[in-house]
Amino acid sequence: MKIKVTVLAIVASILFTTQGFGQITFGVSPGLGFNSAYVGYSIKSRIVPFIGFQSMSAKYQLAESGESYDWETGVKAAYSDALELSGQLLVPNLGIKCFILQKNKLQAYASLTVAKPIISGKITVDEEVNEELKEYLKDISIWGGEFGVGVEYFFDNNFSIGGEFGCRCLNINYAHTSETEIYNPTTEVYEPSEMTRDFNLNLNPTYSRVSLNYYFGK
Repeated sequence: MKIKVTVLAIVASILFTTQGFGQITFGVSPGLGFNSAYVGYSIKSRIVPFIGFQSMSAKYQLAESGESYDWETGVKAAYSDALELSGQLLVPNLGIKCFILQKNKLQAYASLTVAKPIISGKITVDEEVNEELKEYLKDISIWGGEFGVGVEYFFDNNFSIGGEFGCRCLNINYAHTSETEIYNPTTEVYEPSEMTRDFNLNLNPTYSRVSLNYYFGK
């Protein structure tokens, strides 16, 4: 079974230390897509630098079997083909949250996050690893970021539930140079040459999330 693979991924650490009025924070954001978590350090209850992490893995398997005509023997022969594609996306990120307004148990904030997604994958055809996928993945560069505003409602000093809305930026760049040959009509021979493919994609969707946040040490 002949399979050509073309992959363009799609497919976003700091902890501040300071004297006094600091506390460790932890939060989770459940969702239908990515679920995320972060750990940060609250400075004077207003500024929260944090690190976060998201991940996703997937596996695709295809098996085919049947009979085909064998031109060498002149009879029908059984055949079987198998394809397995697996991949993982890791998204470490770092950011900062700044509380800008407080009203009773409500606190409004703005946040900024930068992420560097990391892609890995493997494709196996009839139990043999195809190295083409690895070559594509090496040439893919992805950066992401988020800017959002939100509100947290503090049930007590150590626990809050929040909602956030913002804009997400994603940049995917693919650049690959390969050796090829071009025909010279003057000499009537093929000559070595280089071919470069360059692909760039920018996405700017909005997002919304709900978060559960824990503040230790108050």
